[in-house]
Amino acid sequence: MKYLLEYGLYLGLLIATVWLTSKILGITPAKHKYAALDGLRGICAALVAVFHLYWRAGGESDVYWSLDYITISHIKKSIYLTGELSVGIFFMLSAFLFFKKALASDFNVKDFAISRFMRIYPPVVAILFIVYFATLLMHPDEHTPVWEWFLPSLPFLFNPPGANINGFSLQIATSGVFWTLVWELRLYFAIPLLYLIMKKIKYKEAFIISLMLMVLCYKYLVASEQYLSFIMYFLSGFLAATIKYDKKPSDVICLVLLLAALFFTKHAYNTTTPLYMFIVFFTIKCGCDYFGLLTSLPIKMLGTCSFSIYLVHGIAQTVSKHYLYNSGYYAWQICAIIATGIMAPLLYKYVESRSIRHTIRKVRLVN
Repeated sequence: MKYLLEYGLYLGLLIATVWLTSKILGITPAKHKYAALDGLRGICAALVAVFHLYWRAGGESDVYWSLDYITISHIKKSIYLTGELSVGIFFMLSAFLFFKKALASDFNVKDFAISRFMRIYPPVVAILFIVYFATLLMHPDEHTPVWEWFLPSLPFLFNPPGANINGFSLQIATSGVFWTLVWELRLYFAIPLLYLIMKKIKYKEAFIISLMLMVLCYKYLVASEQYLSFIMYFLSGFLAATIKYDKKPSDVICLVLLLAALFFTKHAYNTTTPLYMFIVFFTIKCGCDYFGLLTSLPIKMLGTCSFSIYLVHGIAQTVSKHYLYNSGYYAWQICAIIATGIMAPLLYKYVESRSIRHTIRKVRLVN
């Protein structure tokens, strides 16, 4: 019960802080057809941020990071599962949105590449310099020159980024989230290729299902199916994009399906879990908002700032734990949540949204 109350406190505090800071800064959520998916994205980002508090909580050291600690009880295992499931749903969301673009007749590869570059790299670079200055304050005697860590810290198509920045590994300082950006970039690279392929294919749903069946069969030939699960999340998003059914289902039915999917899910990163999550995702794509929760203003605000929450929560937790660990059991966690809720809207307003607007203007000028 203790962990459930903690979890609810952290999650509620993050939602409230993001909403209040966004309101002060004048940030307004975008209006579009898939508003519930924005809410879903926001919930997932918040769950990842709260989940990572527990990775750090079992030891005093700045670099303490333990999978054992997060799986020593059934409740903590559930917290662990929600964090990993959220990453899978991020992959499904991205695949859905960008595959829909690739299916459109006016899809432009150059515009897509520019928009994705500007969406990812300016916030990432901003976070890296926040990490640099924050860790320099904490460990001034372990200064790492910028030219030694900057390029190795950027996500590219191949190996996950990794570097030591002023005595901290990039994984610790960012809660290890940069590896997911490598998979996002792989998705962006694949989308133009899929656009060319799908132009030639008449039965798109059948094609995607056949690829999913191939992944399910191939898992018996590999030792680890984690990477296959990422591909399956992407394919599940593709399938949702190809199915044109959009009739909103009953919220009660959707809630039952969600609970059933969570009940049958034991591990986030295997090839069958994306199939359970596809059912949940598809109902939300069709308009399910769980009695208005996903389209409520605080949750939509959370969705607007979701990428910034995802990027900034790691350094907020690193700094907070460094200075406040001995101030009481909840002090550093609560301060980390509040700091994330303040920093994320600031990052969104002054970096993310400006790079998005710049990209839109540039594309319009080119066209």
